[in-house]
Amino acid sequence: MSKEESAALASEIAGNIVEQNNGPLYQVVEASYTAFADDIASYDATLAATSGVTTNTDLAKVSTFTSCVTTSAISAVNVTTTPKVSNKTLLLLQPFVNDSEKIIIKTFNYYWDKYPELFEKIQIVYTDIDENGKPTNNTIKIIQNNIKYLNEYYNRGYNLFVGFNTSTILAGVLPWFNTIGIDAKGISLNSSSISLDIPKPIYRLQICDNKLLDSLNFILTDASKIYYVFSGDELATKFSLEYLEIVYPGKIIPYPVTPNSSNLTLSDIQNLYKDVDSTSVSLMCLYVNSQLTDFLNVFNDSYPMPTSTYDTATNPLVIIKETSKKALLNKYNRLINISFSTSEFFRDGLKELETDFSTYVPNALLLINNICLDENIDSLPAENSIIEFSENNDIKYFTFLNTIYSEDDKGIYYYKEYFYSVYDPVVGKKLFYVNKKI
Repeated sequence: MSKEESAALASEIAGNIVEQNNGPLYQVVEASYTAFADDIASYDATLAATSGVTTNTDLAKVSTFTSCVTTSAISAVNVTTTPKVSNKTLLLLQPFVNDSEKIIIKTFNYYWDKYPELFEKIQIVYTDIDENGKPTNNTIKIIQNNIKYLNEYYNRGYNLFVGFNTSTILAGVLPWFNTIGIDAKGISLNSSSISLDIPKPIYRLQICDNKLLDSLNFILTDASKIYYVFSGDELATKFSLEYLEIVYPGKIIPYPVTPNSSNLTLSDIQNLYKDVDSTSVSLMCLYVNSQLTDFLNVFNDSYPMPTSTYDTATNPLVIIKETSKKALLNKYNRLINISFSTSEFFRDGLKELETDFSTYVPNALLLINNICLDENIDSLPAENSIIEFSENNDIKYFTFLNTIYSEDDKGIYYYKEYFYSVYDPVVGKKLFYVNKKI
Protein backbone atom coordinates (compact mmCIF):
# COMPACT_ATOMS: atom_id res chain seq x y z
CA MET A 1 0.00 0.00 0.00
CA SER A 2 1.44 3.38 -0.99
CA LYS A 3 1.63 6.42 1.24
CA GLU A 4 -1.22 8.03 -0.72
CA GLU A 5 -3.39 4.93 -0.42
CA SER A 6 -2.65 4.75 3.30
CA ALA A 7 -3.68 8.38 3.70
CA ALA A 8 -6.95 7.80 1.86
CA LEU A 9 -7.72 4.69 3.89
CA ALA A 10 -6.81 6.42 7.14
CA SER A 11 -9.12 9.30 6.27
CA GLU A 12 -12.00 6.94 5.54
CA ILE A 13 -11.61 4.72 8.61
CA ALA A 14 -10.54 7.32 11.15
CA GLY A 15 -13.88 9.06 10.81
CA ASN A 16 -15.34 6.32 13.01
CA ILE A 17 -13.05 7.16 15.91
CA VAL A 18 -14.96 10.19 17.11
CA GLU A 19 -18.54 11.31 16.74
CA GLN A 20 -19.79 12.67 13.43
CA ASN A 21 -16.46 12.07 11.69
CA ASN A 22 -15.10 15.23 13.25
CA GLY A 23 -12.60 15.25 16.08
CA PRO A 24 -8.97 15.24 17.12
CA LEU A 25 -8.17 11.61 16.37
CA TYR A 26 -9.68 11.80 12.89
CA GLN A 27 -7.49 14.79 12.06
CA VAL A 28 -4.35 13.39 13.66
CA VAL A 29 -4.57 10.08 11.82
CA GLU A 30 -4.75 12.00 8.54
CA ALA A 31 -2.17 14.64 9.39
CA SER A 32 0.39 12.68 11.37
CA TYR A 33 0.46 8.98 10.63
CA THR A 34 0.84 9.15 6.89
CA ALA A 35 3.69 11.59 7.42
CA PHE A 36 5.57 9.04 9.54
CA ALA A 37 5.07 5.88 7.48
CA ASP A 38 5.31 5.36 3.73
CA ASP A 39 3.66 1.99 3.86
CA ILE A 40 1.16 0.98 6.54
CA ALA A 41 -0.04 -2.36 5.32
CA SER A 42 -1.98 -3.20 8.48
CA TYR A 43 -3.61 0.19 8.88
CA ASP A 44 -7.13 -1.05 8.39
CA ALA A 45 -6.81 -3.61 11.20
CA THR A 46 -5.03 -1.11 13.45
CA LEU A 47 -7.62 1.60 13.07
CA ALA A 48 -10.45 -0.87 13.56
CA ALA A 49 -8.93 -1.88 16.89
CA THR A 50 -8.08 1.65 17.96
CA SER A 51 -11.45 3.12 17.12
CA GLY A 52 -13.30 1.12 19.76
CA VAL A 53 -17.02 1.02 19.00
CA THR A 54 -19.38 3.45 17.36
CA THR A 55 -22.07 5.30 19.23
CA ASN A 56 -24.77 2.70 18.65
CA THR A 57 -22.64 -0.38 19.32
CA ASP A 58 -23.21 -2.48 22.44
CA LEU A 59 -20.19 -1.70 24.61
CA ALA A 60 -20.31 -5.17 26.09
CA LYS A 61 -18.87 -6.45 22.81
CA VAL A 62 -15.87 -4.15 22.81
CA SER A 63 -13.40 -6.80 23.98
CA THR A 64 -14.07 -9.00 20.92
CA PHE A 65 -11.98 -6.86 18.56
CA THR A 66 -9.34 -8.79 16.64
CA SER A 67 -5.80 -8.59 17.98
CA CYS A 68 -3.34 -6.43 16.05
CA VAL A 69 -0.36 -7.24 18.23
CA THR A 70 0.92 -10.12 20.28
CA THR A 71 2.71 -9.24 23.49
CA SER A 72 4.90 -11.63 25.42
CA ALA A 73 4.42 -12.10 29.14
CA ILE A 74 7.11 -10.91 31.46
CA SER A 75 7.71 -12.13 35.23
CA ALA A 76 7.91 -10.96 38.85
CA VAL A 77 10.71 -9.21 40.66
CA ASN A 78 9.91 -7.00 43.64
CA VAL A 79 11.10 -3.50 42.82
CA THR A 80 11.94 -2.79 46.45
CA THR A 81 14.59 -5.54 46.44
CA THR A 82 15.74 -5.28 42.84
CA PRO A 83 18.68 -3.01 41.97
CA LYS A 84 18.10 -0.34 39.37
CA VAL A 85 18.54 -1.38 35.79
CA SER A 86 19.92 0.44 32.80
CA ASN A 87 16.96 1.11 30.58
CA LYS A 88 15.78 2.97 27.54
CA THR A 89 12.57 4.34 29.04
CA LEU A 90 10.85 7.64 28.32
CA LEU A 91 8.14 9.47 30.27
CA LEU A 92 5.73 11.50 28.09
CA LEU A 93 3.58 13.80 30.23
CA GLN A 94 1.30 16.83 29.93
CA PRO A 95 1.53 18.60 33.31
CA PHE A 96 0.36 21.99 32.01
CA VAL A 97 -3.05 20.58 31.05
CA ASN A 98 -3.59 17.86 33.64
CA ASP A 99 -2.93 18.54 37.34
CA SER A 100 -2.69 14.82 38.09
CA GLU A 101 0.40 14.66 35.86
CA LYS A 102 2.14 17.29 37.99
CA ILE A 103 1.58 14.91 40.90
CA ILE A 104 2.87 11.97 38.85
CA ILE A 105 6.13 13.88 38.29
CA LYS A 106 6.45 14.76 41.99
CA THR A 107 5.90 11.14 42.98
CA PHE A 108 8.43 9.76 40.49
CA ASN A 109 10.98 12.34 41.67
CA TYR A 110 10.38 11.39 45.31
CA TYR A 111 11.21 7.73 44.67
CA TRP A 112 14.09 8.48 42.30
CA ASP A 113 15.68 10.78 44.89
CA LYS A 114 15.03 8.57 47.92
CA TYR A 115 15.96 5.23 46.32
CA PRO A 116 18.74 5.97 43.78
CA GLU A 117 20.09 2.46 44.31
CA LEU A 118 16.80 1.00 43.08
CA PHE A 119 15.72 3.27 40.26
CA GLU A 120 17.40 4.95 37.37
CA LYS A 121 15.93 8.39 36.76
CA ILE A 122 13.94 8.44 33.55
CA GLN A 123 14.00 11.09 30.84
CA ILE A 124 10.80 13.21 30.81
CA VAL A 125 9.40 15.10 27.83
CA TYR A 126 6.41 17.43 27.98
CA THR A 127 3.90 16.86 25.21
CA ASP A 128 1.66 19.85 25.98
CA ILE A 129 4.14 22.45 24.69
CA ASP A 130 3.57 23.99 21.27
CA GLU A 131 6.15 24.95 18.64
CA ASN A 132 6.60 28.35 20.34
CA GLY A 133 7.47 26.76 23.68
CA LYS A 134 4.13 27.68 25.25
CA PRO A 135 1.68 25.34 27.03
CA THR A 136 -1.17 24.08 24.86
CA ASN A 137 -4.33 22.14 25.61
CA ASN A 138 -4.94 21.41 21.93
CA THR A 139 -5.57 17.67 21.74
CA ILE A 140 -4.34 17.41 18.16
CA LYS A 141 -1.06 19.11 19.00
CA ILE A 142 -0.54 16.95 22.10
CA ILE A 143 -1.08 13.73 20.12
CA GLN A 144 1.25 14.96 17.37
CA ASN A 145 3.90 15.78 19.99
CA ASN A 146 3.56 12.28 21.46
CA ILE A 147 4.04 10.74 18.03
CA LYS A 148 7.04 13.00 17.35
CA TYR A 149 8.78 11.96 20.58
CA LEU A 150 7.89 8.29 20.11
CA ASN A 151 9.59 8.32 16.73
CA GLU A 152 12.60 10.31 17.91
CA TYR A 153 13.36 8.16 20.97
CA TYR A 154 12.42 4.85 19.33
CA ASN A 155 15.02 5.61 16.65
CA ARG A 156 17.52 6.21 19.50
CA GLY A 157 16.90 2.72 20.89
CA TYR A 158 14.19 3.44 23.48
CA ASN A 159 11.54 0.73 23.68
CA LEU A 160 9.50 1.45 26.84
CA PHE A 161 7.26 4.51 26.92
CA VAL A 162 5.29 5.66 29.96
CA GLY A 163 2.49 8.21 29.67
CA PHE A 164 -0.67 8.49 27.55
CA ASN A 165 -2.60 9.10 30.75
CA THR A 166 -5.86 10.10 29.12
CA SER A 167 -7.69 7.67 26.90
CA THR A 168 -7.94 10.24 24.10
CA ILE A 169 -4.15 10.48 23.94
CA LEU A 170 -3.68 6.73 24.25
CA ALA A 171 -6.09 6.09 21.38
CA GLY A 172 -4.16 8.62 19.30
CA VAL A 173 -0.79 6.91 19.79
CA LEU A 174 -1.90 3.28 19.73
CA PRO A 175 -1.60 2.94 15.92
CA TRP A 176 2.06 3.99 16.26
CA PHE A 177 2.72 1.02 18.53
CA ASN A 178 0.88 -1.32 16.17
CA THR A 179 2.48 -0.18 12.92
CA ILE A 180 5.81 1.54 13.62
CA GLY A 181 7.09 0.76 17.12
CA ILE A 182 6.08 -2.86 16.84
CA ASP A 183 8.56 -4.13 19.43
CA ALA A 184 7.97 -1.25 21.88
CA LYS A 185 5.87 -1.43 25.04
CA GLY A 186 3.96 1.21 26.93
CA ILE A 187 2.55 1.91 30.38
CA SER A 188 -0.44 4.17 31.03
CA LEU A 189 -1.09 5.13 34.64
CA ASN A 190 -4.52 6.74 34.31
CA SER A 191 -6.27 5.95 31.01
CA SER A 192 -9.42 3.95 31.62
CA SER A 193 -11.78 4.09 28.64
CA ILE A 194 -13.93 1.04 27.99
CA SER A 195 -13.22 1.45 24.28
CA LEU A 196 -9.52 0.65 24.81
CA ASP A 197 -10.13 -2.74 26.41
CA ILE A 198 -8.65 -4.26 23.27
CA PRO A 199 -5.41 -6.11 22.46
CA LYS A 200 -2.51 -3.67 22.79
CA PRO A 201 1.15 -3.57 23.88
CA ILE A 202 0.37 -0.99 26.56
CA TYR A 203 -0.24 -1.89 30.20
CA ARG A 204 -2.97 0.13 31.88
CA LEU A 205 -2.79 0.52 35.66
CA GLN A 206 -6.20 2.11 36.19
CA ILE A 207 -9.24 -0.12 36.09
CA CYS A 208 -11.61 0.25 33.13
CA ASP A 209 -14.40 2.74 33.69
CA ASN A 210 -17.18 0.17 33.34
CA LYS A 211 -15.80 -1.84 36.26
CA LEU A 212 -15.48 1.26 38.42
CA LEU A 213 -19.04 2.30 37.55
CA ASP A 214 -20.30 -1.22 38.25
CA SER A 215 -18.81 -0.96 41.75
CA LEU A 216 -21.32 1.84 42.43
CA ASN A 217 -24.27 -0.17 41.16
CA PHE A 218 -25.73 -0.53 44.65
CA ILE A 219 -26.06 3.27 44.75
CA LEU A 220 -27.10 3.90 41.16
CA THR A 221 -29.75 1.22 40.85
CA ASP A 222 -32.19 2.92 43.22
CA ALA A 223 -31.58 6.46 41.96
CA SER A 224 -34.45 8.20 40.20
CA LYS A 225 -32.03 10.35 38.17
CA ILE A 226 -28.28 10.06 37.60
CA TYR A 227 -26.58 13.34 36.74
CA TYR A 228 -23.33 12.76 34.87
CA VAL A 229 -21.03 15.81 34.93
CA PHE A 230 -17.99 15.08 32.79
CA SER A 231 -15.10 16.46 30.76
CA GLY A 232 -16.48 16.90 27.27
CA ASP A 233 -14.68 15.75 24.10
CA GLU A 234 -12.78 13.03 25.96
CA LEU A 235 -12.80 9.39 24.85
CA ALA A 236 -13.16 7.95 28.36
CA THR A 237 -16.15 10.04 29.32
CA LYS A 238 -17.82 9.58 25.93
CA PHE A 239 -17.83 5.81 26.29
CA SER A 240 -18.69 5.93 30.00
CA LEU A 241 -21.77 7.95 29.08
CA GLU A 242 -22.76 5.35 26.50
CA TYR A 243 -22.23 2.58 29.02
CA LEU A 244 -24.33 4.34 31.67
CA GLU A 245 -27.14 4.91 29.17
CA ILE A 246 -27.15 1.19 28.37
CA VAL A 247 -27.10 0.02 32.00
CA TYR A 248 -29.44 2.70 33.40
CA PRO A 249 -31.79 3.57 30.49
CA GLY A 250 -33.87 6.70 30.93
CA LYS A 251 -32.05 7.77 34.11
CA ILE A 252 -28.96 9.57 32.81
CA ILE A 253 -28.83 13.38 32.62
CA PRO A 254 -25.50 14.20 30.93
CA TYR A 255 -23.66 17.49 31.34
CA PRO A 256 -20.43 17.82 29.31
CA VAL A 257 -18.14 20.53 30.68
CA THR A 258 -16.10 22.69 28.30
CA PRO A 259 -12.29 22.61 28.64
CA ASN A 260 -12.25 26.19 30.00
CA SER A 261 -15.20 25.60 32.39
CA SER A 262 -17.25 28.27 30.61
CA ASN A 263 -20.48 26.41 31.40
CA LEU A 264 -19.81 26.03 35.12
CA THR A 265 -21.45 29.22 36.34
CA LEU A 266 -23.86 29.09 39.26
CA SER A 267 -26.82 29.72 36.97
CA ASP A 268 -25.67 26.87 34.68
CA ILE A 269 -25.55 24.41 37.58
CA GLN A 270 -28.84 25.59 39.06
CA ASN A 271 -30.46 25.00 35.68
CA LEU A 272 -28.87 21.55 35.43
CA TYR A 273 -30.36 20.51 38.78
CA LYS A 274 -33.71 22.26 38.38
CA ASP A 275 -35.64 18.96 38.54
CA VAL A 276 -33.53 17.24 41.20
CA ASP A 277 -35.33 15.12 43.78
CA SER A 278 -34.41 13.35 47.00
CA THR A 279 -33.37 10.10 45.29
CA SER A 280 -31.18 11.68 42.60
CA VAL A 281 -27.41 11.11 42.61
CA SER A 282 -24.52 12.56 40.61
CA LEU A 283 -21.45 11.06 39.02
CA MET A 284 -18.56 13.35 38.20
CA CYS A 285 -15.54 12.76 35.97
CA LEU A 286 -13.66 16.03 35.50
CA TYR A 287 -9.92 16.05 34.82
CA VAL A 288 -9.12 18.71 32.21
CA ASN A 289 -7.56 22.00 33.31
CA SER A 290 -9.38 23.43 36.37
CA GLN A 291 -12.78 21.81 35.72
CA LEU A 292 -12.92 19.89 39.00
CA THR A 293 -12.02 22.88 41.17
CA ASP A 294 -14.40 25.11 39.25
CA PHE A 295 -17.30 22.70 39.67
CA LEU A 296 -16.83 22.12 43.40
CA ASN A 297 -16.37 25.80 44.17
CA VAL A 298 -19.54 26.89 42.38
CA PHE A 299 -21.57 25.69 45.37
CA ASN A 300 -22.08 27.93 48.40
CA ASP A 301 -24.19 28.34 51.54
CA SER A 302 -27.08 29.68 49.48
CA TYR A 303 -26.88 26.83 46.97
CA PRO A 304 -25.30 23.68 48.47
CA MET A 305 -24.50 20.59 46.42
CA PRO A 306 -27.98 19.16 45.75
CA THR A 307 -27.14 15.44 45.52
CA SER A 308 -24.63 12.92 46.77
CA THR A 309 -21.89 13.22 44.16
CA TYR A 310 -19.27 10.56 43.40
CA ASP A 311 -15.98 11.67 41.86
CA THR A 312 -14.97 8.74 39.63
CA ALA A 313 -11.83 10.31 38.13
CA THR A 314 -9.72 9.25 41.17
CA ASN A 315 -8.53 12.85 41.22
CA PRO A 316 -5.90 14.33 43.53
CA LEU A 317 -7.20 16.56 46.31
CA VAL A 318 -8.28 20.03 45.25
CA ILE A 319 -8.44 23.29 47.17
CA ILE A 320 -11.99 24.00 48.28
CA LYS A 321 -12.80 27.62 48.99
CA GLU A 322 -14.11 28.63 52.40
CA THR A 323 -17.38 29.72 50.79
CA SER A 324 -17.92 26.20 49.41
CA LYS A 325 -16.86 23.97 52.29
CA LYS A 326 -20.19 23.70 54.11
CA ALA A 327 -21.97 23.38 50.76
CA LEU A 328 -20.16 20.08 50.06
CA LEU A 329 -20.52 18.49 53.51
CA ASN A 330 -21.68 14.88 53.43
CA LYS A 331 -22.33 15.19 49.68
CA TYR A 332 -18.97 15.14 47.90
CA ASN A 333 -17.47 11.63 47.65
CA ARG A 334 -13.94 10.97 46.34
CA LEU A 335 -12.90 7.56 45.06
CA ILE A 336 -9.20 6.89 45.74
CA ASN A 337 -7.11 4.10 44.25
CA ILE A 338 -5.76 2.77 47.53
CA SER A 339 -5.98 -0.67 49.09
CA PHE A 340 -6.25 -1.54 52.77
CA SER A 341 -3.15 -3.66 52.11
CA THR A 342 -0.23 -1.54 50.85
CA SER A 343 3.54 -1.89 51.10
CA GLU A 344 5.81 0.16 53.33
CA PHE A 345 7.33 1.53 50.13
CA PHE A 346 3.89 2.86 49.11
CA ARG A 347 3.04 4.22 52.56
CA ASP A 348 6.36 6.09 52.85
CA GLY A 349 5.55 8.03 49.70
CA LEU A 350 1.98 8.72 50.78
CA LYS A 351 3.12 9.96 54.20
CA GLU A 352 5.80 12.23 52.74
CA LEU A 353 3.88 13.69 49.78
CA GLU A 354 0.32 13.56 51.17
CA THR A 355 -1.92 15.30 48.61
CA ASP A 356 0.91 15.40 46.04
CA PHE A 357 1.13 11.61 45.87
CA SER A 358 0.09 9.55 42.84
CA THR A 359 -1.17 6.15 43.99
CA TYR A 360 -0.30 4.65 40.58
CA VAL A 361 3.42 5.50 40.51
CA PRO A 362 4.71 2.83 42.97
CA ASN A 363 3.21 0.04 40.87
CA ALA A 364 4.48 1.77 37.71
CA LEU A 365 8.03 1.74 39.09
CA LEU A 366 7.70 -1.96 39.86
CA LEU A 367 6.43 -2.63 36.36
CA ILE A 368 9.12 -0.53 34.67
CA ASN A 369 11.95 -2.38 36.41
CA ASN A 370 10.48 -5.78 35.61
CA ILE A 371 9.92 -4.97 31.94
CA CYS A 372 13.46 -3.61 31.66
CA LEU A 373 14.78 -6.80 33.26
CA ASP A 374 12.68 -8.80 30.79
CA GLU A 375 11.13 -10.59 33.74
CA ASN A 376 7.74 -12.27 34.00
CA ILE A 377 4.95 -9.90 35.07
CA ASP A 378 2.14 -12.43 35.22
CA SER A 379 1.81 -11.92 38.97
CA LEU A 380 3.80 -9.17 40.68
CA PRO A 381 4.06 -8.48 44.44
CA ALA A 382 2.22 -5.16 44.14
CA GLU A 383 2.84 -2.09 46.26
CA ASN A 384 -0.89 -1.28 46.18
CA SER A 385 -3.78 -3.70 45.53
CA ILE A 386 -3.00 -6.47 42.98
CA ILE A 387 -1.02 -6.26 39.75
CA GLU A 388 -2.42 -8.80 37.37
CA PHE A 389 -3.25 -8.02 33.76
CA SER A 390 -5.94 -9.27 31.41
CA GLU A 391 -5.19 -10.65 27.96
CA ASN A 392 -5.59 -7.05 26.72
CA ASN A 393 -2.98 -5.79 29.23
CA ASP A 394 -5.55 -4.01 31.39
CA ILE A 395 -5.36 -4.30 35.16
CA LYS A 396 -7.84 -6.97 36.30
CA TYR A 397 -8.49 -6.18 39.96
CA PHE A 398 -9.04 -3.06 42.03
CA THR A 399 -9.63 -1.61 45.46
CA PHE A 400 -11.18 1.85 45.72
CA LEU A 401 -11.61 3.74 48.94
CA ASN A 402 -14.66 6.01 48.97
CA THR A 403 -14.21 9.06 51.19
CA ILE A 404 -16.83 11.68 51.97
CA TYR A 405 -16.18 15.35 52.69
CA SER A 406 -16.90 15.85 56.41
CA GLU A 407 -16.44 18.12 59.41
CA ASP A 408 -15.35 17.02 62.88
CA ASP A 409 -16.57 18.38 66.22
CA LYS A 410 -13.76 20.97 66.20
CA GLY A 411 -14.83 22.43 62.87
CA ILE A 412 -12.00 20.83 60.90
CA TYR A 413 -12.88 19.62 57.41
CA TYR A 414 -11.53 16.27 56.28
CA TYR A 415 -12.30 13.27 54.08
CA LYS A 416 -13.85 10.51 56.15
CA GLU A 417 -13.33 6.95 55.04
CA TYR A 418 -16.71 5.53 54.15
CA PHE A 419 -16.27 2.22 52.33
CA TYR A 420 -13.84 0.12 50.31
CA SER A 421 -15.07 -1.35 47.06
CA VAL A 422 -12.97 -4.41 46.32
CA TYR A 423 -12.63 -6.83 43.45
CA ASP A 424 -9.94 -9.46 43.84
CA PRO A 425 -9.47 -13.16 43.06
CA VAL A 426 -9.95 -14.25 46.69
CA VAL A 427 -12.96 -12.34 48.03
CA GLY A 428 -14.54 -11.48 44.67
CA LYS A 429 -16.59 -8.27 44.66
CA LYS A 430 -17.18 -6.93 48.16
CA LEU A 431 -17.94 -3.75 50.09
CA PHE A 432 -16.23 -3.03 53.40
CA TYR A 433 -17.50 -0.12 55.47
CA VAL A 434 -15.17 1.87 57.70
CA ASN A 435 -15.34 5.05 59.74
CA LYS A 436 -12.17 6.96 60.51
CA LYS A 437 -10.21 10.04 59.41
CA ILE A 438 -7.54 9.96 56.71
